[in-house]
Amino acid sequence: MLIYIRQWQEKMKPQPGANPLVVIFSWLVFGFFLILALGLGLLFLLVGWILLLPVMWRKRRELKQMWQFKKAAQQAQRDAQQRYQQQRQQRRDENDSSVIDGEYTVKDDDHSR
Repeated sequence: MLIYIRQWQEKMKPQPGANPLVVIFSWLVFGFFLILALGLGLLFLLVGWILLLPVMWRKRRELKQMWQFKKAAQQAQRDAQQRYQQQRQQRRDENDSSVIDGEYTVKDDDHSR
């Protein structure tokens, strides 16, 4: 890795007979392109965040609807359970009230003949 870094440094050094104006100009162009790339990156990031807002709003609305549906389903389940318990209790009460207490005897028809 150090070999590649040293080779890159050697390439970046200006040639011994290079015009100093060309070296300064090349560094300025490099800096300009670097700033331009950074600005475009930030612009794309900002546009991405702006476009993300409606998506997040829609997902939040869907989650809220699912939460409300779950809450309604749980309430319906509780109501159904209560109705079932009430119907069961009513059946017990009806069965209990139809029982007549008392004594009885079984007549044996076979022995009496």
